Amino acid sequence: MKNNKELLYKLCLIVCSIIWGSTFVVIKDATNTMSSGFINASRFTIAAVILLVVYFKKIKNINKSELKHGIIMGVALFGGYYLQVLGMEYGSSAGKCAFLSATFCVMVPFLSWGVFKRVPDKYSVIAAILCIIGVALVSIENGAHITVGDGIILISAFFYAVNIMFTSEFSAIENNDTIILAFLQIAVVGILSWIVVLIKGEMPQVYHARAVMGVIYLGIFATALCLLMQVIGLKHINSTSASIILSLESVFGVMISITFYNEVVTPKLMAGFVVIFIGIIVCETKLNFLKQKISIKKSTTGNYKNKNNSKHLDANESAL
Repeated sequence: MKNNKELLYKLCLIVCSIIWGSTFVVIKDATNTMSSGFINASRFTIAAVILLVVYFKKIKNINKSELKHGIIMGVALFGGYYLQVLGMEYGSSAGKCAFLSATFCVMVPFLSWGVFKRVPDKYSVIAAILCIIGVALVSIENGAHITVGDGIILISAFFYAVNIMFTSEFSAIENNDTIILAFLQIAVVGILSWIVVLIKGEMPQVYHARAVMGVIYLGIFATALCLLMQVIGLKHINSTSASIILSLESVFGVMISITFYNEVVTPKLMAGFVVIFIGIIVCETKLNFLKQKISIKKSTTGNYKNKNNSKHLDANESAL
């Protein structure tokens, strides 16, 4: 029963990855007419209002622990989202953004080790490195060069890693309700984003229908729904395993581009998918299936040797 529930939570995170994988193109398109601050302010405001309306009876009973931890999660999440969109404004492509954002899956186990003394096992580290190699093959174009935007997105990945680490820890606290934590972090990001918009004077002069629809999509599905599922999932799954699953958003992003925008499947792309798949298998199974085969082989060999030794002993006894 426990394994079935864990599988359900992992499926929730996979759904998040699929939806988030679709957002890179949406965000890139929206930044043509809207600032990164305005995009985030709008999408997180929409998401906060949705959760407030749906879960008002629960949210009105926020306790001090939830308020404190929700604010911390929200500040880290704001850093991740704001800098990611800002990086796209400063020249990072959707593909490179997908790759650099996914580097959080390598950062998470080491951050948890440094902050909460949770030592990652070797399989988690190997899996995280394999995922990054795979994502690089999937996302980086031939002849790509590093821009200022790429550096900004790499910093945003650090904030994502911090958010995942804290979300995993805080959602597991008994007095904390996951729905309230999700609402609080979303509300914090919305408030901080509006502050940035007002300070920088980033209100758009013209609203294009396509960009507006994109922001609505981001608010409902990529923010309200996905961040709620992420907090619930991280309550029941360790942060390293969850971060590797969430890093699949770049893979799904490419798959969506192939399906709907007729992008070409290259050998490099397929190699990236294979490497990522191997990384996930390493993380989820700890290679237990190989250990079992080796153990069975050793056991069979040992039994064979024992039988041979017994035969020799019997033969010697007969000779005597």
